[in-house]
Amino acid sequence: MRVGPSSAATAPPAAGPADRFEGKARTFKTVLAGRSAAGHGAPPPQPPPPIPASTAVRGVLERAVAAERNLDTLLASAARGKTFSPAELLALQATVFRYSQTVEIVSRVADRLVGAVKQVMGTQV
Repeated sequence: MRVGPSSAATAPPAAGPADRFEGKARTFKTVLAGRSAAGHGAPPPQPPPPIPASTAVRGVLERAVAAERNLDTLLASAARGKTFSPAELLALQATVFRYSQTVEIVSRVADRLVGAVKQVMGTQV
């Protein structure tokens, strides 16, 4: 079976009302210049304030501890004989995977931090 070019592909696209500005085609630069000249009365969005490193680290560790408690609860209920549906088992598998990734990342960060402290202190531990 052979497929040839369609007539829609060869016809130039029709310019809609959004593509025209006072009878002329508008480019991206024209639109951008018009928006910045108009100002739109709103100041540019400000980035959120930076989160202190101690707060970020504390949040990661608190989430890891909470995930560990959740997993302990699920495993204890499985040890008592609770049966899980396939969907619950998939959710348990995903939870364990996320927890293991978190523990691995925390472990690597701690290892690099200890290495950096050793290097700065110039001592062997």
